[in-house]
Amino acid sequence: MFSHKIGLLLFLLAVLNGHATARSKHFDVLIFTQRWPQTICIMWKEESPSHSCALPSDTQEWTIHGLWPTEFHRIGPEYCNPSLPFDPSALSPLEDQLKEKWIDIEFGRDSYSLWKHEWEKHGTCAAVLPELSNEQKYFEEGLALLSQYDMKNVLAQANIVPGYQYAATDIFNAVQQVLGASPVIVCRRDRDSGDSYLFEIRICLSKSLELTNCDSVTEFPTNCGESTSVVYPADVSQDYNEV
Repeated sequence: MFSHKIGLLLFLLAVLNGHATARSKHFDVLIFTQRWPQTICIMWKEESPSHSCALPSDTQEWTIHGLWPTEFHRIGPEYCNPSLPFDPSALSPLEDQLKEKWIDIEFGRDSYSLWKHEWEKHGTCAAVLPELSNEQKYFEEGLALLSQYDMKNVLAQANIVPGYQYAATDIFNAVQQVLGASPVIVCRRDRDSGDSYLFEIRICLSKSLELTNCDSVTEFPTNCGESTSVVYPADVSQDYNEV
C-alpha cells in the first residue's frame, strides 16, 4: 500500500510538472523594447569613468533591446527550448545591421553576448510563431519592427527630441497618440543627481505581430513618476533644459 501511494504521488508530481512546463511556454503578447543608447552609456560610465560605449553611427538612433514573449501581468516565459541553441553563423546575413541597430552598448558592437542572450531567453519561446520560427527570422523581425516603429521618429512627431526634459506623461501620451496603442516608458535614475533619464520604450504586439495596448502587461505604464521631469539626453555630457 505504501509503495502504491508513493507511486501515485510520483505520478501526480510528474503530471503537475508537465502542466507547469507547458504553462511556462505560454504567452499572450510580445513586448518590443527599444532603448536609448545615450542613457545606457551614461549609466555605464557612472559605474566607472573608464568604461567605453558602442553607440550607433547615427547617435540620434534608438536601438533594439529585445522582442519578448510575455504573459499578461507577468514577464515570461523564458529559455523555452534548449534544442535551439544560439548559432552565430545564422546571423551572418544580418550582422552589419545588427551591429548598428541591436548593439551591446556596454560590451561592444562585435560582441555576440546580447544576441545570444536574447535568442536563448526570448527567441526560443517566440519560435512557436511561424514568423519567428528560427534565429534569422527572429532577428529580422526585430530589425523590421525598429524600422516601422522607430522611437526617434515617433517622438519627433510630438516634438519630443533629445537634449531636453519632458514630463513622463507627455512621452507616454506622444507614443500612444502616434501609434494608437499604449506603451510602457522606462527610466533610470542617476545615483548622483537623482535625475530620471529616458531609458527604454516598450510597445506590445499580438501574436499576429499587430500593435496592441500594453495595459494588460503591467498596471504601471511608467516607472518614471508622473510628476517627474525626464531627461532625454542628446549625449553623455550635456545640460538639459525643461520644455
